[in-house]
Amino acid sequence: MKQPQTIYLRDYKAPHFTVDQIDLTLDIKSGHTDVLSKLTIVRSSTAPKGALELELLGEGMELLGVSRDGHELKSGEYALSTDRLTLHAITTDKLTVEIKNRIKPEENAALEGFYKSGDILCTQCEPEGFRKITYFIDRPDAMAKFKTTLIADKKRYPMLLSNGNRVAQGDAGGGRHFVSWVDPFRKPSYLFAAVAGDLEMKADTFTTKSGRKVALEVYVDKGQGSKTGHALLSLQNAMKWDEDTFGLEYDLDIYMIVAVESFNFGAMENKGLNIFNSAYVLADPATATDSDFQNVEAVVGHEYFHNWTGNRVTCRDWFQLTLKEGLTVYRDQEFSSDMLSRAVKRIEDVKRLKEAQFPEDAGPMSHPIRPSSYIEINNFYTATVYEKGAEVIRMIHTLIGDSYFKKGITEYFRRHDGQAVTTEDFVSSMEAVSGKDLTQFKNWYARPGTPTLIVRGDYDAAAKTYTVNVKQKYASVMNERLENNVLLVPFKMALFGVDGQMMGGERLHELTKLEETIVIQGVTSQPTPSWNRSFAAPVMIDYPYTETELLHLVAFDTDPVSRYEALQRVYTQVLKAWTQDLLKGVTLPTELPGAFAAGLQKIVSDDKMDPAFKAHLFEIPSESQMNLELDVAAIDEVHLSCMRLQSLIGKTFQAEWHKLYKRHIDPRKGDATAAAMGGRALKNRALAMLVKSGDLSANDLLKKHFYDAATMAEEATGLGLYCQKGGAAAEEALAHFYKKWKHEPLVMLRWFGAQAAHTHEGVLSRLIMLEQDPAFRPNVPNDLRGLYQNFAKGNLVSFHAADGSGYDFLVERIARIDKFNPQVASRLTGAFALMQKVDEGRKQKMKGALKKLVEGQPSKDVFEVASRYLGQA
Repeated sequence: MKQPQTIYLRDYKAPHFTVDQIDLTLDIKSGHTDVLSKLTIVRSSTAPKGALELELLGEGMELLGVSRDGHELKSGEYALSTDRLTLHAITTDKLTVEIKNRIKPEENAALEGFYKSGDILCTQCEPEGFRKITYFIDRPDAMAKFKTTLIADKKRYPMLLSNGNRVAQGDAGGGRHFVSWVDPFRKPSYLFAAVAGDLEMKADTFTTKSGRKVALEVYVDKGQGSKTGHALLSLQNAMKWDEDTFGLEYDLDIYMIVAVESFNFGAMENKGLNIFNSAYVLADPATATDSDFQNVEAVVGHEYFHNWTGNRVTCRDWFQLTLKEGLTVYRDQEFSSDMLSRAVKRIEDVKRLKEAQFPEDAGPMSHPIRPSSYIEINNFYTATVYEKGAEVIRMIHTLIGDSYFKKGITEYFRRHDGQAVTTEDFVSSMEAVSGKDLTQFKNWYARPGTPTLIVRGDYDAAAKTYTVNVKQKYASVMNERLENNVLLVPFKMALFGVDGQMMGGERLHELTKLEETIVIQGVTSQPTPSWNRSFAAPVMIDYPYTETELLHLVAFDTDPVSRYEALQRVYTQVLKAWTQDLLKGVTLPTELPGAFAAGLQKIVSDDKMDPAFKAHLFEIPSESQMNLELDVAAIDEVHLSCMRLQSLIGKTFQAEWHKLYKRHIDPRKGDATAAAMGGRALKNRALAMLVKSGDLSANDLLKKHFYDAATMAEEATGLGLYCQKGGAAAEEALAHFYKKWKHEPLVMLRWFGAQAAHTHEGVLSRLIMLEQDPAFRPNVPNDLRGLYQNFAKGNLVSFHAADGSGYDFLVERIARIDKFNPQVASRLTGAFALMQKVDEGRKQKMKGALKKLVEGQPSKDVFEVASRYLGQA
């Protein structure tokens, strides 16, 4: 196939024209929507003089007419191609363009632009969806004022919503009505939103610190209104938190959220009218787990925080995506930390970074948080841009301190409110208020890959010094130009004595060279070092810890993240050793090593420990993480080692797990506090350990836990454990769950996902059967992810079957999905991320499957990902 065009950051040029005002009308009819767009266009101050062409981007629509300054243009006065409308010989500094076009949202299965989700018509315009609604200067640095009018059948679409404030509504004749909206703030077209539907609305209010009362409205499918309480509360909490923390107040009279079932992302921050995947709005104890409640809070907060970090100040071009996303992820992480447990939240964020972003950094899709090139920008809504981007913001906070960071945010808005800017502009604001030179730090924005800090320590008893040597090592990464400059790394460390006491407090060193030495004075005994505390930098640490040292940190380290990381290292060492034993033909042990077991005994018996933290401490590394630790992935051996380790932890501490289960037996239904969630998490962990230990009495516990569950937090855990056990009891549990929840699509995602992730014998036959189930919606992204992503990323043994059947199965589905939704297809292609790690036989099977995909004329979304994998094979 012809290779799609690559777009480069170095080629950025400001637009010659921008839209000052757009008056947009969406006339919704049966089978199509007629669009009337009246544009007031001005020549940019940086544009050259003389006659210029005006290019308006547009795809997949029927042009009905175009006029310029009241003159209807004939075909020779403009050019029309598959992706743009070009007006010739523009000599004036200001002009009015009126465009009439027709779109068919009911046929828009890609879910970009204006499309149908269930019985609702809605939009998704980020990054380049507005060009599928009408012809426009569809780029983030073209910011306009929008007036939007929707016209539709009043009975079918009684609710007509758009950005800004409602300014007019009335009868349009023939049983139709109209509503007009005006957004007083300039915005790029990617923030445009419109919704038409017959929905249930739940309302509340929020009074800002200046005394304005803001209307809060959440729109959902009828019958789902009772599940919106947590979303509304989360929104109110986020609004207050942003005022208290950063002094940022909401700026419109109304804030609306609409939940839709078909959505490619989690949610979208359109100004004043957020459109959400329903999974991040609907939550009650019977249908949502504690993770669901936390995700609702985090995503509602994230989209609200975008009102300032993304909307009021946006990105100049899509290469700057982390400017709004990395910063806003950092803000939502801090918000969730303040709402729940800061220690547990940080552990969860680090875990996600290591499981999602570190593998991305190590593979062919590795890119800096500000990429230098792309083929399809949709492929760069990634863990790197979001999660690693948030870590870069966190490092700035660490380097300049909380007070200067908050002043820097204020300065950023003082300088750039209403503008489209770059990452350099953000960093410059931080430098201005703090006086800190962050020139070297900006290398983080341009360098791909996860750095490794090679750390060695030497204790001199006579001099009472501890000398630390640190070397920075960078991965060699394809597809990106590596910067030569060294990273500035905030390096937090502490030393612990044999008595468990910290020696001299926590230290922060700024690493600025490829290799440097730090000498610590007054160290009176051989210390145990704690490196990169709180995960202060997104790096890997190469240090030859002994098991004794790690267990010392698990017992005494005062930083919860470092304690968690120390135990993860112990688990990793054990699992790597067992995996190597299996590869050599050595059988796995039947007991835990003595010192390791003693260390775990202290944790499981510690009644003062936060239950949520304890539950996390008994979370072993994922199979994906373990395979990445090996030179060559050992899919089956890693799986067996992980299963044995969980079994032995369960068996060794059976009595303690029983006690913990009974202690937290009350599910505290309806209580979404951190304490209640922590109790449920530890209860679920205790049950899982008992089931995996082989304890026969656990069967009765599991049965009661599942069939008598008061919350989905219990029921979903029970279903997953039954599926892991397999057999007749699992089939009975699946049938029970299906009968109970088959009319709740979000709940049924767990039913599909549990089978995809935990079935090993005959899994492909089961997946084919599940595809035919009436509850499976083959065009809805949630369902596609729930089935295929859980199979590919949660069931490594089956997906990476040596005969390549798992690869062939997934590629066939990717090719089918790519025909109607390239974004979902592209993300599923990411399941081949272990290509560089698997053995040669599996690698050749992967290559064969991906070659079929590339040779089948895929979308540019899928082509970019698949070709990168093949390029590194």
